[in-house]
Amino acid sequence: MNNTMKLAEQLLSENKKAIDRNGLIAILTLSIGNEIEETAQGEAIYSKLIDKLQLNIPKDKDYRPNIYSYFGIQKKPNDTVLMAMMIEVFHIKRFNSELFVFKANGWQKINKDELQGLVSKMIQVLFIDYKPSQSTLRNVVDGLQKSTDVEELVEDKQYIGCGPNMFNLNTFEVVKNCIDIFPKTRLNIEIDKGDVINENIPDHFSKYMLELANFDTDLKHFLIQHTAILLTANTKLRRGLILYGTANNGKSVYIKLLKSFFHQNDVISKTLNELGGRFDKESLIGKRLMASDEIGKARINEEVVNDFKKLLSVEPIHVDRKGQTQVEVTLDLKLIFNTNAVLNFPSEHAKALERRIVIIPCEHYVDKADPDLINKLQSEKKGIFLYLMYLYKQMISEDIERLENERVTEITHDWLNFGYEFVPSKSASIASQKACIDLLKEIIVRKSGSRVYAPNINNIIKPKTNLSSQVINKLVQANFNVQSRLNNGYKYWVDLGWKETDKKADMISFDKNENVTDGEFLYEDDLNLGWEDFDDE
Repeated sequence: MNNTMKLAEQLLSENKKAIDRNGLIAILTLSIGNEIEETAQGEAIYSKLIDKLQLNIPKDKDYRPNIYSYFGIQKKPNDTVLMAMMIEVFHIKRFNSELFVFKANGWQKINKDELQGLVSKMIQVLFIDYKPSQSTLRNVVDGLQKSTDVEELVEDKQYIGCGPNMFNLNTFEVVKNCIDIFPKTRLNIEIDKGDVINENIPDHFSKYMLELANFDTDLKHFLIQHTAILLTANTKLRRGLILYGTANNGKSVYIKLLKSFFHQNDVISKTLNELGGRFDKESLIGKRLMASDEIGKARINEEVVNDFKKLLSVEPIHVDRKGQTQVEVTLDLKLIFNTNAVLNFPSEHAKALERRIVIIPCEHYVDKADPDLINKLQSEKKGIFLYLMYLYKQMISEDIERLENERVTEITHDWLNFGYEFVPSKSASIASQKACIDLLKEIIVRKSGSRVYAPNINNIIKPKTNLSSQVINKLVQANFNVQSRLNNGYKYWVDLGWKETDKKADMISFDKNENVTDGEFLYEDDLNLGWEDFDDE
């Protein structure tokens, strides 16, 4: 008796939160017509269950006859019966091929080892005289994982799981976890029933976000709004975030903070270019956040960008799995990346990507980083969450179609460039490079056999853009079909023309040893200028 009581105590102390009270008690108290002799041991265990679960129900019934009768057990339960008991007692459900049980912190994944331990303890408490073999336990676990009797959980996007409670996005109030609700978003924070959303932004978070936005208050607010959206299931306002800037500007801290809001098993840190491998997308199944401090290669190939667009749009995507058949799944991922380099997306995807991503400029250089900053921010997580939900409520009430920031829109457009190709340069901004390319496209008229004296082009472009001759020359080579020829040591551009197709494939190599004659020169007067059409950028 004492050993049995200890086992009961162990089950209740370790798994009280996992037991669905209504389901268990319904079985324990199920009314049957047969009277079976009560035992002191049965009464003790049953009373212990009632006391520990703090339920106001009668203790004058032996639970064992109810269990045996309910499941049609004669002498001992078989594997099928034990599976049915586990499903009913613990209300086991399935989601994305994973088994879940309802605990105090809501619906939680349960792995094979945890499930086997739960089966064992359930048997020892509910079947006093029956000790299952290890093979029986394994069979029950395997059967549960494959069983068609396990119901599928249906996500509810109007709730955010936050530890012992949920946040209701309809009422913007904190409510207690409910077995009937499976929140689509499940965060790694705990909120209390008395917590309310408010407009008080936590101090460390406010200061950090302002620095990250280079003290641009509009940009700060824009980024915070997107942060709020990332903590919900909202796909209408969600965009893929790309934080761009050199080192020591706080980008990595933002990634760490955002990751800390999600459970570790729901986060993956793949780079964007890792979508291109055959089995790379398999690891995305079941994840909620894809965040990385790296992009990978600056040039994004066709296959990667196609998958990227589907992830951003939350569209079905084909996933190859090792040793298994290919599946079509809809991956609902929040996407955020850091990069120090301007990315080169295929120009034909520019319009589609412009609606789906935002480039956040991070230009503030932190001379002396605070080593405790991430800890300070994480200590404010609950306050940050309540503030973000306050902003989110504002966005919903205003029925915003799309979040806008003029500077972000311009930078995003420049990155996507619709066929432009920029060059790495610490001194040449994207805006200046774009202005240079626009000028070149305007002043150069394609004529077969034309020759342009390179220094003349440089002299025209420099006053408008403040770019060096070296950068201008690189931009010409990157964005125009052109040949370079020398005359008396001076460079001439030959047959200049805008590249309308893939740049790499159409690049014409330069022949530095090929000369032109004086009669082939095209001077500044021959250029089609049109300065009135340009505004300084």
